[in-house]
Amino acid sequence: MGFANKRIAVVGGGLGGMAFMNSAMHAELRDIHIYEVAPQFTEVGAGVNITRNANKVLDAFGIGPDMLWKSSRDPPCYMEYRHYRTGEYLGQIDEFGEPRSRQIHRAHLLDALKKNVPDERISLEKRLQGIEWCTENSCYVLSFEDGSKVEADIIIGCDGIKSVVRQYLGLKENPVYSGQMVYRGYVSYDDLTPETSALLRKTVNFRGPQRHVLTLPIGNDESKSARVGIIGFMTEPLERWTSESWLSTAPIDDLYEHVKDWTGAVQEIISGLKKGSADGSMLKQALYVREPTQKWFDVRQDAPGSGIILIGDSVHSTLPHQGQGACQAIESGFALAQTLKNWKDADLGSALRFFQDFRKPRTDRITKSSYETGKMASADIPEEMWASTFDPEVIRERMKWVMEYDLLGELAKQLQTSQGTDSTQETMDGTGGAPSVKVAS
Repeated sequence: MGFANKRIAVVGGGLGGMAFMNSAMHAELRDIHIYEVAPQFTEVGAGVNITRNANKVLDAFGIGPDMLWKSSRDPPCYMEYRHYRTGEYLGQIDEFGEPRSRQIHRAHLLDALKKNVPDERISLEKRLQGIEWCTENSCYVLSFEDGSKVEADIIIGCDGIKSVVRQYLGLKENPVYSGQMVYRGYVSYDDLTPETSALLRKTVNFRGPQRHVLTLPIGNDESKSARVGIIGFMTEPLERWTSESWLSTAPIDDLYEHVKDWTGAVQEIISGLKKGSADGSMLKQALYVREPTQKWFDVRQDAPGSGIILIGDSVHSTLPHQGQGACQAIESGFALAQTLKNWKDADLGSALRFFQDFRKPRTDRITKSSYETGKMASADIPEEMWASTFDPEVIRERMKWVMEYDLLGELAKQLQTSQGTDSTQETMDGTGGAPSVKVAS
């Protein structure tokens, strides 16, 4: 039976919201619409690393070719570690199998996701003000700042860590500051020496005391999108954060003060950032995290086919130290769309409970392990102890369960088990391999 014919409103048009739209259309959910506050689809940031586990999902609904046109291709390793002051090679983490990680500008990934979503399913400049239940029509009514209203049977909150939809569910606790700020920007390969340019054609972590600078090889030469994404994780007190937003700008010199005695490659990065910035500033973000949320959804007792569910940063936000913020939103969106499509009856509460039980143990664990990985990435022990305590292979082993996860296979198995179905129904994983998640023919 499922919920393919329900009116579904998606709030938030970032990577998580647009990834869910693709998953929903792949699952043939027929009446779905996304509402985004911005006047156009844009993504800010210094690029994003999409790892194997999420790339398998994106490839399943056909995003791979468009994504690869603007992403890195076949990186030589997952991450290489360098000493912050000497530049000495400390080791590396190898990739986790195919498809390999892809480093891409967030806006280019959003473009690839938007390509498959018809314009008539998108509404821009829609800032959500409130949600009410209409007893007469037995549906939710979403009210927007421009005075417009829309009706929906199911609302999906993809509106980030400061989610309005989350507040409607009564989940109003404030996120907790992680202790770190992150500086984000780009450097042109043309602004680097040949030696440093060659080094930064892979992901490199310059590992320092309670700080690290991560570089991502964004894009590729063929599409003329190649550049270096710079992500500087710096321990700072929150008192120095003056913006009312979680994302703002700061002078590049602020980052320089943290790394002024670091290796020559990092000094080239600072110089390159300045060359690429008209006003000498770069993006700066305060990193927040929240404790795992106990319940992700709410279903109307008087209308068991209507409810609200949160996915992505609105409910399972995580620090970026395992590259899993967007990746977990992609996983959750695919799992939710398939659950809504393939559920055997009209009990939305049981469907959303299945979805939460399926996803929450993994996202909770990733929230915890990302915090721990960040501690390992930014050394917080005396430097003389590094040689005896830092082992990239240990970090890789800690990350294998994240990267080698087969969402499609696990979801198919759990859906079949929960509903007593067999595996003879039509399935598709988008790779030409063994069937994994059933979709409508």
